[in-house]
Amino acid sequence: MSINAIRFEHIQVKDLHEFAERVLGNSKKGQFVPITLQRAIAHANNPYASKNDVGLLVAIDEDDEVVGYFGILPLLLRNGDDYFKVNWFTTWSVSSKVRGMGVGAQLMSEALGLNQDYLIVGSVHARRVCRKYGFWERQPLTYFWLDTTGMGHLNPLVWLRRGYRKLMYLLRIRREVKLKTPFIERLDGWVGPVLKRFFYLLISGPQSKVLANIRFREVDRIQREPAAQAHRSSVELHRGVDAVNWMLQYPWVVESGHSITEEMDYFFSDARPMYRLIAVEVASPEDEYKGFVVFSITQKGHKFMLKTLDYHFANPSDRRYVLALAVHYGRDFLADTIEIPQEVAGDLRPRLIAKLLLHKKERIYQCKPRDDHSPLAQCWEDITLKLVDGDMAFS
Repeated sequence: MSINAIRFEHIQVKDLHEFAERVLGNSKKGQFVPITLQRAIAHANNPYASKNDVGLLVAIDEDDEVVGYFGILPLLLRNGDDYFKVNWFTTWSVSSKVRGMGVGAQLMSEALGLNQDYLIVGSVHARRVCRKYGFWERQPLTYFWLDTTGMGHLNPLVWLRRGYRKLMYLLRIRREVKLKTPFIERLDGWVGPVLKRFFYLLISGPQSKVLANIRFREVDRIQREPAAQAHRSSVELHRGVDAVNWMLQYPWVVESGHSITEEMDYFFSDARPMYRLIAVEVASPEDEYKGFVVFSITQKGHKFMLKTLDYHFANPSDRRYVLALAVHYGRDFLADTIEIPQEVAGDLRPRLIAKLLLHKKERIYQCKPRDDHSPLAQCWEDITLKLVDGDMAFS
């Protein structure tokens, strides 16, 4: 088969649901598929998308089988009081059946040919490819993982392997050294659960005192947006309450047994043993509305991870409730890791424990403006990026 035998189709947002039902209805176990049904439904209900926006590009071979796909997710860029539509690249994959034939490159060309503003936060491989296409890059976004087991720093075997990897680097010897081996993971499994309960006991005390000053309740949807923040960034990727409620109502990930594509070949997030979104509204004891926080709790194998997806408070000092609530729900589910934004990580107490449990992470964003005068090109260096920015909040 040659690249000339493959045709490329643009699926509009209004047609995503019908397209997914048709393709998935004819697919079999293990078959390469371009989208899950839950993603198709979610994208079709995106409050920032127009019905005629292109939401998915697909490559189809001569047997009428999808062999590649490229997902596009519209969102809004806010500059002061002005809003502009931009797009996330959200999925990009090619079937092994045609790998090496240039299908992935053609999908990228199809996307760029739409003449739109694009953003992406992706893997190391995706970043390398995007650089070849002239994508712009900026300083990484810093955030933190709270490793409640402490095993990232306390496992002596990890120390030894880190030291060995550093030695190889200093000696300019190229050798891949994995920090996690089956034996190291078994040691984590034996010791980690005991340390996890101990560390939760230490960090929960100070955070419980923070929560003692507020009222909070779980909700199915956010009922209102806090008062406008006078201190808010002048340039940001906009996420109003409508987008938050969209995420809550149409999750991209479902629990195992509830996705028809779970046993098909879909590269991105689909189903997990446990996946739950937790939306919490916060008020003062006098019932004055302060804001909201949204978390996800996910099970991967035997481990549980709690992620801070989004939050919004009118008063900057109230962001301390984000960490306090994250620890509260992390302890409820005995989460092994808690993902938190940089701006709340400094609230972790005691300080010595914080140094032991917090792990710095970085996320790299890239963009490809449609031209040098587009809104994204003009604003790129001024955008205040947040942990919620990107499609990871949905997956």
